[in-house]
Amino acid sequence: MHSISWLSVEAGTSLIEIILIFTFLNGFLNPKELPPRRKIIALLGAFTQLFLVSTYLYNIPNILTINFFIITIVMSCSLYKGKPAQIFFSSVLLLATMVVVELISMCIVVLTMNVEATQIPTDPLLKFICVVIKDILSFTAVRIICSSRKSIIREMGIWYIAILIIVPVICIVVTLVILDLVIEYRIQNLTNVLLAYLGLMFVNVIVFAIFEALMRQQDKEYKYKIIEKQLELQLNHYSKLAESRAQLSEVIHDFKNHLNCIYNLYKYNNKEELGRYIDNLISITSAERVIDTGNPVIDALLNDKYNAAQKAGIEFKKELHLPSNLKIEPTDICAVLGNSLDNAIEACKRISDADLKKEIVLSMTYRDSYLIIVVTNSIGQIPLKEGKYFRSSKPSPELHGLGMHSIERTVRKYDGNMVVKCDKGHFKLEIVMLTA
Repeated sequence: MHSISWLSVEAGTSLIEIILIFTFLNGFLNPKELPPRRKIIALLGAFTQLFLVSTYLYNIPNILTINFFIITIVMSCSLYKGKPAQIFFSSVLLLATMVVVELISMCIVVLTMNVEATQIPTDPLLKFICVVIKDILSFTAVRIICSSRKSIIREMGIWYIAILIIVPVICIVVTLVILDLVIEYRIQNLTNVLLAYLGLMFVNVIVFAIFEALMRQQDKEYKYKIIEKQLELQLNHYSKLAESRAQLSEVIHDFKNHLNCIYNLYKYNNKEELGRYIDNLISITSAERVIDTGNPVIDALLNDKYNAAQKAGIEFKKELHLPSNLKIEPTDICAVLGNSLDNAIEACKRISDADLKKEIVLSMTYRDSYLIIVVTNSIGQIPLKEGKYFRSSKPSPELHGLGMHSIERTVRKYDGNMVVKCDKGHFKLEIVMLTA
């Protein structure tokens, strides 16, 4: 029978470890949109399991480590979104951090209080001191790791994750082997052991830092590609705008002559010739329609997509109410609009039913510091669902290649939200972003 002091220590330890898991996962994964009640139930269940196992099954070899890993996996799957490989990597990295930190704290207690390591699990006071040291070190380590961008593992491929997992796994194995050796051979001088554990922690930090640098470089390359596409679109837009204005200048220059001709035809009541003349004049002055919102990035992109839709026989309707000084990074608006409209155009191209109208409707509204984007397009058949989104079948998109996940990443950057709706005949993407 355990004493009240023992149960109190175990309860406090379990609660703190649940908070650590929650804090760590928040730094790496996207939380699911769940009702608060479900989240509370999941956290209480995890706490109960952790408390019961650590209280009554602690004497089973490695049971606490295995239980901690299982709870982390379950919490990741229940409360967060992510690929299995991403969830597994997060859990392994946290486990490696916690194992090394716990053993470092044990070494500190043994060295400073001149006790044996085997006394700590059975002595409430020693266990409490060890827990306090472990919690301080754990929170420090978790905060350092989570200070990095969340996108580190959200966007990386499975091979990167697999390679990165190797180091924490090796650290866990080496740490447990060292612990078994210390206990089996009753090693008294733990200074070297402590240094070894600190070295393992340092290795984890170094590897993580290197991978962080690689991911930042990858992110920069991604942004450079968007910027290149953006500049290309702007150049094309300005070229078409210049052509249109040149045509308009010629018309204005000859405007007086045109008016004289129209007046003479009207004066002599030559209606047929007047009609033909006006039709010819309209065809001359009807330059390619240019979208002009005052925002050069949006104008360039929308004109490019508008022309692409027209060439594909797709009707492109738009309703734009935007300020010229929209407070959104050009690369971000280019990524969101480019991907959305690319998906819409490709969906319309795949329509095989001749009776089904190919149509794209774009609505962009700015209201109370919020940018609201709604893209609606015709579809031939409802696409397959992949997670909470629908699978895109467009081949090798030039702009980004990251699909709906790329849009979601940008929307999250502006504390926004996106909703996908699909029914028979229509696909709708609704996006809201805070620009203030």
